[in-house]
Amino acid sequence: MAIRWMYTRFFTTFKMTRSTQRHFYTMKKFLLSLIVIASALQGIDAQPLRSDRFEERTFSLGGGYTSLLDTYLSPLRYGGGQVALQSERFGQLTCENGRWFAQSLFTLHADYTTPRTGSGLTIGGMADYSYTYYYRPLHTNGWSLYVGPQGQLRIGGIYNLRNSNNPAQLKLGVNLAASAMGKYAFTLWGTPMSVRLQADVPLFGFAFAPDYGQSYYEIFYLGHEENCVHVTAPHNNLSLRTGLSYDVQFRSCTMRLSMLSDLYQWQLGNQQYRMFTHSVMLGYVSNLYHVWRDDEARQYIPY
Repeated sequence: MAIRWMYTRFFTTFKMTRSTQRHFYTMKKFLLSLIVIASALQGIDAQPLRSDRFEERTFSLGGGYTSLLDTYLSPLRYGGGQVALQSERFGQLTCENGRWFAQSLFTLHADYTTPRTGSGLTIGGMADYSYTYYYRPLHTNGWSLYVGPQGQLRIGGIYNLRNSNNPAQLKLGVNLAASAMGKYAFTLWGTPMSVRLQADVPLFGFAFAPDYGQSYYEIFYLGHEENCVHVTAPHNNLSLRTGLSYDVQFRSCTMRLSMLSDLYQWQLGNQQYRMFTHSVMLGYVSNLYHVWRDDEARQYIPY
């Protein structure tokens, strides 16, 4: 009775309309519901978040310089600019010891090159995808070391506007590589930061590389496929890809500044191919936590 008298007195004093009274009662019910839910959640013991559910995703854009030599198209060396984008996913695998990680890395770049002497122009592009299983033998005082096997897939092409016969060249390679990555995390001026260095070396694989004068018409239409696919190893495919990155964690986001260098070359048959790219990238890093459909909701309350 006292509560009803207080509400009646309140409405009479301020002369609320029926619409205002309905909104007031709705707000009252909503606030009471929040109080009930909060009281119920106090009795729930939230489980800690699992480290293997976290995944780091990075998207970067940038550009740099490309040096190119492909004797199938021209004996001249070409050089010019390039634009590139990169997408990376890195996370811990589900295991008890917490030392296994996986990295998925996709890089796409397009270049525009001219010869150092003479006239001419080439337009090219390359898509590079790699997947790595990392084992972390060292993790102490901010230092971390990762080593593991890596699978690589490269596909791209080069088009030489100067040539009339065989103006284009397809690039296709599959490799099993070794990868190593070191990371150091620290705090400077109250801001979390980290520096990471990664290096990948191909060890064994296959590459598509036709001989000079062997046209694609002969290969794909006439069936002259001899000496097109070659086995690659360090003796004829000595390549190296490195990446140096610097992460700065701000209050609402993490930004990454990275420098990528990729030397991909082979000498197969009487042909030689060499491509060196150096890029400066700026990226955005996000950390995601995976929640599966069959998980209990109270496992993640509160965050």
